[in-house]
Amino acid sequence: MSDDTTKEKISVSSYVERLLHYTPGLQHLSTYQREWFRSDLVAGAVVFAVLIPSNLAYGELAGFTPVVGLYAGFVAMLAYALFSSSRQIIIGPESTTAILLATTVAPLAMGDSARYAVLAGALALFVGLICLLAGRFRLGFVSDFFSKPILTGYITGTSIVVIISQLGKMFGISLSSVEISDKFFELISKLDQTHMLTLAFGIITLIILFCIRIFAPRLPGPLIVVVGAIIVSTVFHLEEFGIAIVGDIASGLPEMHVPLISFSDFQVLIPAAIAISVIMFTDGTLTGRVFAKKNHYKLDSNKELIAFGAANICTGFFQGFPVGASQTKTAVNDSAGGKSQLSSIIAAGLVILFLIFFTSVLSNLPLVALGAIVIVAGYSLIDIGEFRSIYQARRSEFVLAILTLVGVLVFGLIEGVALAVGFSLLEFIRRIYRPHSSILGIHEGKDGFHGVSSEGEKFFFPGLVVYKFDAPLFFANASYFSSDLSSVLSTSEEPVRYLLLDAEAITDLDSSASDMLRELVEELHEKKIIVGITGAGCMLIEMMHKTGIEEIVGLENIFPTIRSGIIAFGERYLEDQES
Repeated sequence: MSDDTTKEKISVSSYVERLLHYTPGLQHLSTYQREWFRSDLVAGAVVFAVLIPSNLAYGELAGFTPVVGLYAGFVAMLAYALFSSSRQIIIGPESTTAILLATTVAPLAMGDSARYAVLAGALALFVGLICLLAGRFRLGFVSDFFSKPILTGYITGTSIVVIISQLGKMFGISLSSVEISDKFFELISKLDQTHMLTLAFGIITLIILFCIRIFAPRLPGPLIVVVGAIIVSTVFHLEEFGIAIVGDIASGLPEMHVPLISFSDFQVLIPAAIAISVIMFTDGTLTGRVFAKKNHYKLDSNKELIAFGAANICTGFFQGFPVGASQTKTAVNDSAGGKSQLSSIIAAGLVILFLIFFTSVLSNLPLVALGAIVIVAGYSLIDIGEFRSIYQARRSEFVLAILTLVGVLVFGLIEGVALAVGFSLLEFIRRIYRPHSSILGIHEGKDGFHGVSSEGEKFFFPGLVVYKFDAPLFFANASYFSSDLSSVLSTSEEPVRYLLLDAEAITDLDSSASDMLRELVEELHEKKIIVGITGAGCMLIEMMHKTGIEEIVGLENIFPTIRSGIIAFGERYLEDQES
């Protein structure tokens, strides 16, 4: 074999390795096990059955004709399957991105459906580009900044917004307002215009959906409702009685278009695109991590960013709108046995066949049925138990969740999340500015060392105080540390002769805090109080060495554990007692 042939093979091999690195979906398929195919085929068919009604509903929720939800779905699924590191996530239209899109684009479009579609496509492109750039610069860690309280409050607020947005369909009332609060009050003012047959049909649909959800959760409730609603509508000609239906839908696949917008539109869409990107990625990553852990593999958050980016760019070019991970369809895929993204590809392929040959089936579907499906989906995301667990864990985080919920309802989705993040940062600053501190002791019947706060707890021996500070020491909390420790020492029942500082949580020390600590140790030495430090990490020890604190405290007074420090000071106490 010639050297040129060998080099060519190495070059091709290197190219293939690079391609597989950037396309985890292909990498999974390259190692695909044949015994998975049956499971993926079944899962793909089940996902298809679930996504048809839900994507139609979310297309309507986003402000389009329902079929656009199918356009956005299958295009995004094919792109996502290529780049995703998740094997179970099903991507597509979902309530959060749909309602964010509607509230952002509707005021700009001003009733022009063609302009609405262009703006929605541009928004999807911006979301995709933001995700691609974030993935390229490895910004996947950003999702960690959205705490559980923020996500809980946000999802609940969004769910309520989604439910309110569908009430017009349920009552058969045409609403012109864009803002959710305005839409709600407009509905109240127009209740006398309620179309009673539409309302009755919607209530019956809701009852059926909830009954299936409670008594037969494994059945595809939305699909059953859609099929049943079409049959009833066709047999009884519900349109003639004033019940709005989907109407004629053009068969075929969406054409590729480049959405061109003005600079003023760009300025409005970019903040919304950033908000959608962060929220969509955070929600998708959390969902992906759950199923990755369950199926014993690791999720790469940066590759997920690229996958979400590719999916949104593709749907933006093909008459779609921003998409994200669907918790419901992902759970269905996993429970049906989906082993890889091949199940998503199969579902997308079935959607393509449906769009080409069977769209006429949907023409008699009542819009109120789609509204009921969205309402039940929104209701399913409201988790009161989650609020209860947050309240029991930490009251301040419960307040943060409620603030996020109220912010979303009062100020809007994007503004509400921004407000919640701001409050979260303030709470973090407050916690680190005034961190928890305690005097440690022992308690009968308990192992280890605990804060001294009740009867039955006691100190180790007279004159010793073990003080714990639960945060890094820096300029903002240095003064608090000094005053808090001085207060502890001055209020001690026994004259303090030994101070042992538990520094396990003090992971860092800046120059301001170093000066404070050095001055404090010198002051305590003047009062004949011996200072010891225990549990210091490598970074703290290095800082103490550089700033001279190590020399002032003394190497003999720096201990690896609290126990070793207590033993050493106890021996000195006994020596002092004997002398």
